[in-house]
Amino acid sequence: MGSIILILLVMLAGTAATIMIGQSKSNKEANTGYSEHSGKKWARLSWIYVVSVIIIAIILLFAI
Repeated sequence: MGSIILILLVMLAGTAATIMIGQSKSNKEANTGYSEHSGKKWARLSWIYVVSVIIIAIILLFAI
């Protein structure tokens, strides 16, 4: 059970860090083209997270 909580905490921290970096003012100021095509980038990143969650859920189901 502890490993499940640890995995969830790491995933939540990664998600929060990704959003914070993606929305940071310094990134937008340093690169004026930073927000171009951001919808595609966020969609691709979201799919990576969704697939990761599914894979981890399957692994945890077989591990228990």
